[in-house]
Amino acid sequence: MNAYNTSSDPRVIGGYFVEALETLGKCPKLVRTDHGTENGLVRDLQISLRTTHGDDLSGERSYIAGASTANQRIESWWGILRKEGMEYWIQLLGELQDEGSFDGGVLDKAILQLCVMGLIQEELNNIKDVWNAHRIRPTSNPNVPHGIPNVMYSTPELWDTEDCAMPLDQEELDVSKGQCVLRSCVPCDEDIFDLCMIIVEELGLQFPSKSPLEAIDLYLTLRNAINTELRDG
Repeated sequence: MNAYNTSSDPRVIGGYFVEALETLGKCPKLVRTDHGTENGLVRDLQISLRTTHGDDLSGERSYIAGASTANQRIESWWGILRKEGMEYWIQLLGELQDEGSFDGGVLDKAILQLCVMGLIQEELNNIKDVWNAHRIRPTSNPNVPHGIPNVMYSTPELWDTEDCAMPLDQEELDVSKGQCVLRSCVPCDEDIFDLCMIIVEELGLQFPSKSPLEAIDLYLTLRNAINTELRDG
């Protein structure tokens, strides 16, 4: 799971896909996404990487698209994600807008991304780690697997199933990278980032913040400083 400054650029989403493949060292047998245009490059990369495998799902058959609402598991996961930590952030950031401290403009977006992106990414990483290490309880439905996700993934034979990953062509993957945009260490507009770093140094502010409330305080301080400079300059 990734927090970044866009969720609609196919090149960025493709970059997530490439990063995941490099981490795993293998290619999924089948990829399913919704019909969003942001998934177009993932589709192309998956089909290209699976072209030479020669199994019954190789090439174009290795990718399918469908309505996200028809995917009960992912819809359920969004509810879990909100409950485990994202609901707090949604409410916290919503309060900023309700109080008139966020106008949705380029400047406010960039400052907020700078201040909170790292903390949100840490939250996502923690949720992922806890979820993958928790135990899924058995249910009356025999088609629903139970156990610890990390263990189930690494030893599928214990659940009478198999690893459906396919070999990864590293040379093909390296070529695919050229079509992607990999995440930058700068989470927002670079000019605004540079300006914020100057103000952080001048005012002796702490960055990055250690807590959500500290991040909001930093956002408000930077926002006020920049708007004052724009108004008085």
